[in-house]
Amino acid sequence: MIAAFSRFVLRAASWSLDHFYEVGRVGRPLPEGPLLVAANHPNSLMDGLVVLKVAGRRVRPLARAPLFEQPLIGHVLRGLAALPVFRPQDYPGETWRNETTFDAAVQALLRHEAVLIFPEGLSHSEARLARIKTGAARIAFEAEEAADWRLGLRVVPVGLTYHRKHAFRGRVAAAVGRTFEVAGWREMRQRDAWGAVESLSTAVREALEEVTLNLPKREDRQLIEAADALYAAEKRLTGPRTREGLAPRLPRLQRFAQALAWLYVADHDGYERLSQAVRTYRQQLVLLGVREAELPKRFPLSSVLRYALVQSVVLLVGLPLAVIGTVAWYLPYLAPRLSLKLYRPAYEVVATVKLATSLLVFPITYALWLAAAWLLTGLVGLVAMAVVLPVTGLVALRWRDRWRIVREDTRVFWRAVRRRALREELVRRRQALVAEFDLVARRWQQEQGVRRGLPTR
Repeated sequence: MIAAFSRFVLRAASWSLDHFYEVGRVGRPLPEGPLLVAANHPNSLMDGLVVLKVAGRRVRPLARAPLFEQPLIGHVLRGLAALPVFRPQDYPGETWRNETTFDAAVQALLRHEAVLIFPEGLSHSEARLARIKTGAARIAFEAEEAADWRLGLRVVPVGLTYHRKHAFRGRVAAAVGRTFEVAGWREMRQRDAWGAVESLSTAVREALEEVTLNLPKREDRQLIEAADALYAAEKRLTGPRTREGLAPRLPRLQRFAQALAWLYVADHDGYERLSQAVRTYRQQLVLLGVREAELPKRFPLSSVLRYALVQSVVLLVGLPLAVIGTVAWYLPYLAPRLSLKLYRPAYEVVATVKLATSLLVFPITYALWLAAAWLLTGLVGLVAMAVVLPVTGLVALRWRDRWRIVREDTRVFWRAVRRRALREELVRRRQALVAEFDLVARRWQQEQGVRRGLPTR
């Protein structure tokens, strides 16, 4: 009974994640065979759910032991067959209990399962990866040694990148990197056991750096997102006013991050000038009401009329159901905000608290509406309510997203028409910035070629 309830909570959490975030994957699903999945850890429990969503196979995560004691989250973790990690800050003097967890992880790998570990050891919002701990390497070596180095264990890095990670309808991209075999460290392990642990830990870090964004400063995240958006618009990599998903943007964002980190060291004055130019551009763009997408170079009348007609019809048709859905599901929409005021969690746990609150309040709200329908109208009303409530909720969600986009597009259009000179100046600035980006990219690539002994032309 408990196992069935845990599986139900897990499925509900996965379904909720689909509606809480826009989830995308870069790369292929996880391969078969024994895998140690190493992921960065920017968003508490949400990270494990995202990896599970994109994995394409069953994954057993390691998670902080205190989470297992929480009523709802504990059921989610048990549904995932998660393994508890006893950190010294949570259980002083009890880290010896991790031996049981490590043994369970090794046994799972010997059964050719996939085990998920967050080698940073803590959830954080810093601009770069935190120090990699040695637990992943130790588990990997213990598993291979238990199989006399015939297990074929591979490590696969998964990089998690969020946009507005604390917010409902935020975005997350999971980048699945290249796998590498632990058996490559066999000779080093036999010669220098601890040196092999440090070497494999370094390899894990380097693999994670390839699939994550690593920046000189935290505020540079907004800088590279702005730079990528204007670059994609100028190069016509996306359509006008297109809100591109985070997953297709991630490879470009990574290249911007790498070039920016190089510029920060190689030409710090140039880095400061370019950063300020991009920030000034974005500030002026906001004057025209542009926040998410980019400013089109022009507004063809036929396109504007067609857009206005299509969006107006869609919004008007969906409005009645959206209103019903908003009223019916207002309590679950409001409850996470009240929960945050009550618990005041750390920033990295905000999304987890919101999702956990929703998982609790949504079924209660659904049950109350069904009970009311049964009491007032009998069986027919109960069946109708059971069908209509989920539909109206989904329509309200999509309607809200569309309305937000149309409202911004309308504001941008009217301001751009009235302030034509500013629009034309911003288009010229964008062209100049893109030319400078291309110059920095050539300098960066040239230096990379020199470092690797490659031809620079």
